[in-house]
Amino acid sequence: MLTLIQFPWSPFAITVRHILERHGIPFRLCNIPYHERASIVRATNGRGYTVPCVVDGKQAVCDVTDFGQEVARYINRRFKLGLFPKECEGLQLILSRYIENDLEMVGFKVNDTYVISSRPLIERVMLVRHKERKFGKGCLQEWTNHRKYLITQFAELLMPIDNMLASSPFLLSDRPLFVDYDLYGVIGNYLFNGKTKLPDLKNLRRWHRTMKKSN
Repeated sequence: MLTLIQFPWSPFAITVRHILERHGIPFRLCNIPYHERASIVRATNGRGYTVPCVVDGKQAVCDVTDFGQEVARYINRRFKLGLFPKECEGLQLILSRYIENDLEMVGFKVNDTYVISSRPLIERVMLVRHKERKFGKGCLQEWTNHRKYLITQFAELLMPIDNMLASSPFLLSDRPLFVDYDLYGVIGNYLFNGKTKLPDLKNLRRWHRTMKKSN
């Protein structure tokens, strides 16, 4: 049985977790604090430290390159899910870059303003340290002050996706491909705190209801 090492609000962990859940693939869930990666380092023998990490017997896989999607591609090969058809490879790469860069860059800031303050002390301090080293001193307070603007920006970034979904049940096909799970993960991160809501975009909401279901 697979083991998925994650922290629960990671957009990319949500993506992988939902792939497993929706395809009925049994797995154990191992939640770790944001700052504690020893279990991943040991499992990968020092080759990786990012979440999500999937442990499959003696093999452990985590994403080690920008937009590498190694974990999702490993599960796709292992269980023959067909999430990366060759004819959609280019389109999926382009769309996933938009989802994982432009959209996620806004969504995680909104979620962080709610989630970080709720974490245990050590984890909270280490999260703040990580964010400030990457985005500058006081970034979390700045995101909190501009939360309404960020929420509006997130909705605006979802509008092209809503337009795509007007003529198709899923983003690129009549069945979910990797980019659908990728989008589901980024939106799942945005909604994780329980205080944000999906924008009032009809096609996106219909897609989200469908994606939440198991096959």
